[in-house]
Formats: sequence, C-alpha cells, structure tokens
Amino acid sequence: MRIALELARQGRPAPNPHVGAIVARGGEIVGVGHHERAGAAHAEALALARAGERARGATLYVTLEPCNHHGRTPPCVAAVLESGVRRVVIGCPDPNPHVLGGGAEALRRAGVEVCYGDAWADEAAELIADWAAAHTKATAARR
Repeated sequence: MRIALELARQGRPAPNPHVGAIVARGGEIVGVGHHERAGAAHAEALALARAGERARGATLYVTLEPCNHHGRTPPCVAAVLESGVRRVVIGCPDPNPHVLGGGAEALRRAGVEVCYGDAWADEAAELIADWAAAHTKATAARR
C-alpha cells in the first residue's frame, strides 16, 4: 500500500480524488497506476491493464474503494472482475454517495476477497480530504 500511496500523489486529478494502485503477485509488483487527471483512466484500470494476464489470481492494492458506477470512465469494479484478481486491499472507503461501500460489496458478491488496509487508512483518507469534503457538503445540501 505504501507504493500505491506514493503513486497517488503523482496525479493532478482535481476535482477527482488522488488514487494510486498496484497489482502484486507472489511478492512481485506486476502493474502500477495512478489517476493522472479528471477524465483519464482510473488508477485501478491502469494498474490492471499494465499487469495484463499477470493480474489473474493476484492482489490489487488501491488507496480508495473502487468505483461501481459509470462516469467519464467505466466502473473500476468491472475492470477488477474482468482481470481475475482474487484479493483487493483498500486504503479507505469512497465517500461518494454513488459508491459508499457499493464497490467493495460488489466485489465480495462476485467472490473477490476484500479487506481494508487499516494501517494506511488515515494516510489514504488524507489524500482525498478535499474531494471527500466537497462530496459531504454536496450531499448535505441535497437533503
């Protein structure tokens, strides 16, 4: 997760959150990615594409819960499922009301092992603080 957190800091995705991801298999990193800019491929999709077939049976470490909805890009949950990854370690949940636990739950329902990297939760949440605050404010305004 440390490497995914470092990758996440490289992009300029505003207004989207900073996200980094790595795919690891047998102690070896086989794919990396970060969300470069709004509208560009998400970190998970990049890391999985770069890993290719080596993602099958591997573990995906991602700083933010994978999205499960269509926006400017397809849902990352679909990319994870198509890749054959067997385990996903998430830095922090996604506060976006379109996701909010739904990404992790969709993966679990499909048989993927999902866990949260509690040791990295504060650092992962700090990466998305501005973005999370904007979503919280917008959600409260709609109520």
